Amino acid sequence: MDIAYLADHKEVIPTLARWFYQEWAYLHPDRTPEDVARLIGERTNTTKIPVALVAFEGGELLGTVCLKVHDMDTRLDLTPWLAGLYVAAPWRRKGIGTALVSAIEKKARELQVEKLYLFTPESEGFYSRLGWHVYERTEYHGYPATIMEKKIIL
Repeated sequence: MDIAYLADHKEVIPTLARWFYQEWAYLHPDRTPEDVARLIGERTNTTKIPVALVAFEGGELLGTVCLKVHDMDTRLDLTPWLAGLYVAAPWRRKGIGTALVSAIEKKARELQVEKLYLFTPESEGFYSRLGWHVYERTEYHGYPATIMEKKIIL
């Protein structure tokens, strides 16, 4: 598996947008697929946030993850965020999500990020196994969500 910057693989943005829209449109019902693609396109940096990574195996796109300044419009006091972790269904439970989280945490360290946040509607156990801790249980756009945190620079 290879992990690279989205900036070097912009051709996958339409696929990522389709994945994200199918997975998370319920959290942002006002967003169109075109809005999602535009927002993903903003993550094509390599030396500053927002930045996204993509995973490939033999040229096949497996998944993605990013760092964003904000991920919850209701929690603008928390920054920055690990966001958009997505692994294509056939590739799940094979360590790709873990590898992507590790790679984006490494990038956060390079960018001198001391602490990261994330929110998840349903993957608290996954992130807990990777050393993340519950910061708050809340609702986001009417759905239960767990905000988690992790110290990146100790």
